[in-house]
Amino acid sequence: MDLARKAAAMIFPRVKEHIEFEELVALANTGLAEAATRYERDRGATFATFAWYRVQGSVIDGLRKQTNLPRRVWAKLVALRAASEYLENRAEREAGAAKQGAKPPEGADALAAVKSAMSAIRTMYMTSLEGMREDGFDTPAAAPGPDERIDAQRLSAKLRDAIAALPEKERALMTKHYWEGKNLLEAGAELGISKSWASRLHAQAVERLRTIVDAET
Repeated sequence: MDLARKAAAMIFPRVKEHIEFEELVALANTGLAEAATRYERDRGATFATFAWYRVQGSVIDGLRKQTNLPRRVWAKLVALRAASEYLENRAEREAGAAKQGAKPPEGADALAAVKSAMSAIRTMYMTSLEGMREDGFDTPAAAPGPDERIDAQRLSAKLRDAIAALPEKERALMTKHYWEGKNLLEAGAELGISKSWASRLHAQAVERLRTIVDAET
């Protein structure tokens, strides 16, 4: 139960003008109950790790259905949910590798893994902003100077081109996830694929786009 309140507390500062804290806790508890019914010990993750992603996703999905959030706030939540789903997939892959005898990364390898994850999260946020721009919403973080605006426009164009060049199913999944606001379970169902397969496709797409964002930031 404490995990659900912590997840709600992490999201609350972003949405406190639109929903009460205890309403977020109720959404988090729904995710916790779902996690309890779906947890499989032999997959390698602890219950707390497994539940964290479900709880976060439940809160964000509930916000999508119950509130009319400003688009900038929603873009951050979309990126947060995408990051959770990406990190969940990554954790499952690492748990699978550990079961096969692979040792966890140490030293420079561990640092590289952290940098890779942070780069992927930045890529997901940039992708969520791109979805907003296509709706005609200007999204600079502040009032940029000419050089910064040119850089942002160049990155936006490259990111759009890279998304358009993704394999068909990855492109469709990204569109449903970032442009239409659907979670991976919903997006996967519409594409006729399982949640786990949608999660793998999403991670693959993020890795393809990450090289573009890394080169421009």
